[in-house]
Amino acid sequence: MALITLDINGERKTYPIEARGLRIGRALENDIVLNHAIVSRYHAEIFMNGRDVWVRDTNSRNGVFVNRLRIKEEQLRDGDVVQIGPFELRFEERAAQNVVLDDSRYFPVASEASGVVVPELNIDLREFFRISRRLNLIINMGELLDAIIEEVLRLIPAQRALLLLKRENELVPRVIHPPLRQEVVISSTIVRKALEAGEVVLTRDARLEIGGTESIISANIRSALCAPLLVEQGAIGLIYLDSPGRDRFGSRERDLLAAIANQAAVTIERARLTEELRKQEASRQLFERFVSPSVARDVASYFSEHGRLREPQELIVSVLFADIKGFSSLSERLSPREVQDLLNEYLHEMTEVIFQHNGTLDKYIGDGIMAIFGAPQVNEYQDYHTTAIQAVDAALDMIEAHRRLIEKLDPSKAFDFRIGINTGPVYAGFFGTRQRLEYTVIGDTVNTAARLESRADLNSVLISEATRNAIGDAFIVHEMGDYQLKGKAQLVHTYKVIGRAPAHRSRTIGSTNAQ
Repeated sequence: MALITLDINGERKTYPIEARGLRIGRALENDIVLNHAIVSRYHAEIFMNGRDVWVRDTNSRNGVFVNRLRIKEEQLRDGDVVQIGPFELRFEERAAQNVVLDDSRYFPVASEASGVVVPELNIDLREFFRISRRLNLIINMGELLDAIIEEVLRLIPAQRALLLLKRENELVPRVIHPPLRQEVVISSTIVRKALEAGEVVLTRDARLEIGGTESIISANIRSALCAPLLVEQGAIGLIYLDSPGRDRFGSRERDLLAAIANQAAVTIERARLTEELRKQEASRQLFERFVSPSVARDVASYFSEHGRLREPQELIVSVLFADIKGFSSLSERLSPREVQDLLNEYLHEMTEVIFQHNGTLDKYIGDGIMAIFGAPQVNEYQDYHTTAIQAVDAALDMIEAHRRLIEKLDPSKAFDFRIGINTGPVYAGFFGTRQRLEYTVIGDTVNTAARLESRADLNSVLISEATRNAIGDAFIVHEMGDYQLKGKAQLVHTYKVIGRAPAHRSRTIGSTNAQ
């Protein structure tokens, strides 16, 4: 079973997700009541679909967001944050009961321990093969964990069985059998010994010399087994079994649990890695629509690790606008299919160049292109001088790619284009929904870049003084003077890019050849 946790008026609230789900909204009859003006009366619901947990927007006025993306309906994964108005609801894929590690309440043990080297077992090998085959065929993590406990209890009858997995510095209960409403208490001594020593711990008699009458002590005698789930990097969790009374488990049960725990650890780690790769691949494919493959990998990795997109950032970037001159008249001379094919080929060639220089494709605007260099910021050492050089390098290569494209076209389809670049502060971030996600930047820097493009000479690059200062001596430029740009109160000093400086040209050629 899973949980939703959130803070309401400074108090942490926890809601177990049961088969009937949870209704969320401002009305008092909801399971989770969020009393705020921008929360609808019946805003959202969390429901079970088989073993999976989903959240659905029930026609709210202001929407439901999962990890900052607006959704209509979305499957939840461990650590996802559902935002409803000003409230953040965190989804935790864990057993609903609280597990307490407390020796004083459990009565810790005198114990035997055995290393996790797989022993010789008094078990039919066909049976062990069946267990291994079953676990290896399960992909879903929740289903896998349930199957592990089911197989353990089938071979080792016990009153209680727990499976806990590590998350950072916490042991998170994922399966508790049988499910109970009250908190579950286990021994911290047993758990610590199993995890730190990498050993299966067997307790035959869980009595200690404690205060109290003999009848109270006897009533709390428990036998326990605890096996760490070990992979190459260390323990990722544990399986804990116990039953009332002494000598409920022996060496055979200990050895059986050691063998199953070894197999379970391997399959759990495989399921984790499979899910991680699946999430990264889905994210990478999504992000590659508008950023270069290398940037897409970094962004997808961040999304996979943190479960959310980066927060919007204020960055200094270089914004590039490119636009075809006289595209409307060109469209009048060509058939719609010819226009589409020509535009697709042009946009493809330009986008490839942008990606080669680690630019981000912000959007296509008809026959125009907006690209960003320096956002998203994939590392803290990225500086705007480098990204400004990348932008101008890309612009010059776009002009060369345009020339090659025109040379192979029929003369009737020839066209000219212009490029403008500006450097400055913007507000950058992901906006939209999971169905339509866009990365964009906002600010006057963007508007100025668009205006520069409209004043550029045909098949040339016009840059602002801010970009000129950022690129240093990497390019040969010609001062064009002050332009009064549309929408700008002040004049903008401009430069036309003639080409790469000799030293930069040799570095660029060397870098290209190395690729």
